[in-house]
Amino acid sequence: MNLDTLNRSDLFQEISELARAQGIATREEWGGLVEEVVDSHLDIGELDPDQNLTGLKELLHAMWDEYKRESQPESKEAVDEDPDAPHA
Repeated sequence: MNLDTLNRSDLFQEISELARAQGIATREEWGGLVEEVVDSHLDIGELDPDQNLTGLKELLHAMWDEYKRESQPESKEAVDEDPDAPHA
């Protein structure tokens, strides 16, 4: 039985968390992690082999720029603009 419950967003979040934990710093490392995560979910039945897994992997590979943008530390200016940030 295939659970087929994972979507692109779920996978991106999982891959992003793993990438941060592993210190992924290059597009090539990101691509390897995408392959590894998608294949592992396929192996345990959480993804259906009849899905367009090649297309899914391509979309996730292309999300490298989004991951990099989200992983950048906030600039001092951005922190200063945050109304919820504690002020010194």
